[in-house]
Parts: sequence; structure tokens; C-alpha cells
Amino acid sequence: MKIAIFIGAGMGVLILCGSLAGQTKLDDEQAKLLQEARDESLAYSGSLPDFLCTETVKRRADPRGENRWRPIDTLTVRLSYSGHREDYKLMAIDGRRTTLDYLKAGGSLTTGEFGSRLIALFIPESKAEFEWKGWARVRGRRVAVWHYRIAKENSSFQLQAGAAQVGPDALVVAYRGEVSIDEQTHRVLRLTSQAEIPLGFPISESTSLVEYDFRKVGGKQFLLPVHAEARMRRGTYLSENEVEFSEYRKFETEATISFDTLDEKLKPPPVEKK
Repeated sequence: MKIAIFIGAGMGVLILCGSLAGQTKLDDEQAKLLQEARDESLAYSGSLPDFLCTETVKRRADPRGENRWRPIDTLTVRLSYSGHREDYKLMAIDGRRTTLDYLKAGGSLTTGEFGSRLIALFIPESKAEFEWKGWARVRGRRVAVWHYRIAKENSSFQLQAGAAQVGPDALVVAYRGEVSIDEQTHRVLRLTSQAEIPLGFPISESTSLVEYDFRKVGGKQFLLPVHAEARMRRGTYLSENEVEFSEYRKFETEATISFDTLDEKLKPPPVEKK
């Protein structure tokens, strides 16, 4: 189970694979809430039904790091979740149909929002350390917020500045962030992460955020990603993705080959002229 952020066509890759445990300086009530959130999160992926949704990825860049952002493109992605596995099919770029593979579209790409990040935080092997921050609100709901950190020796958070998975441009790093847990349901509603990157590595910054909310699939309510953000810096070049998840529906065999509603919204690809 993994999360990946791909920075192409250059290309930098961030891969995060799972971990959790331990907490620091928590009172009994805080520790109990955290344990309940842990149990809910580890059961999360197993409880999800097979489903489909539409993922819209708006990508932009700030080439010189001067806060002068310019849009790059908008990707329309068909995301299917079946057998506890995610599958991404790129349907269109800027509204025009494409046959490109999702992970070969270039630029910054993300996967793994559907459970992988939560499992990465809460499985015992990570030995995550938690520190109480306080109470806040996410999407109108009262949440308990903790800081967390996973040390490098317990981490499976791998950064790749290029296609090679081993070598000087690939390394495992520690990471930290915040997790916001709903007071009533004990479900994670927001999760952030920030890689702790050593000086001299080509990628100098990598952060992400995922927000969850309840959506209906097959007539039942499930906690699912509704919004995500990812940012990465390489030299002066900043890239940022804003992701929205919509049109959740139950997975059916015929749905894997029939997407008339989505296809009608897409324009045919332009005719190439030689």
C-alpha cells in the first residue's frame, strides 16, 4: 500500500508507504481518543465498498519562486476502487480526451488518498510520536488536533528526484504533520504531511494535505477524500496540485466500460498536423 507524488517530466517522485505507534505526553482522555481514531483508521480501508469517482486535478506552477503562479493544466481522472486497490485512468487534459497513462502525463501527480496515508500514520511499525495541539474545527465539525512525527529509521517515506528508485537521487526521510480527528465519530477529517529533507537533495520541499468528509456510495455514508493539495519545490521551481473528488458511485461491472456521462463532457482530441 503506498502513496506516490510524481514530479515529471524531469522527474521527481515521492513515495510514502505506511507506519504508526507510540504517543508522547497525552493525558488519558487524549490517549483514548487517539486510540479510537487509530482503530477506526486501520479498519477504514477494509470497510470501503467498491466504488468509482471523478478526480479533477488543477495544476499550476511558480517557476521562479516569486509567488507568480500560472496554470499548467486540468486533468480529469476516473478513479476506481475495487478489491481494496486504486486504479487511475486519465480521461482528459484540459477537457480534451487523451489515451495517455495517468502516471505518464508528466508534471506533479498524486495517488493513495484512499486509506494509504491513514494506514501509513497508524500502523505500529511507524512508531509515530504524537503531541497534543488542541481543539479546532474542520468543515464545521469539532476536531482534536495532534502534531505527529515519524523518524527516518521507522519511515517508508521515499523521495526520488528522477526515475531511479535507488541511488543518490533517492532516499528515505522522516516526516511530520498534523492529524485532525472528529470528536464524535473518531474519524480523521484532515491529514497533513511534510518531508524532512536533508540539504543538498534536489527536492527541497514536499508537503501535502488531504481532507475527508462523508459521502454516499450505494445508499450508505462513508468517509471519503473530498479535497487534496500537494506542493513540491525543486530549486526555484514550485509546483502545486489542487484535487477535488466528486461523483462517487457504486462500482458495477458495466460501469468499468460505460462512462457516457463523463465522456459527453470531454472534447475529442485535436487533429495533429504534420
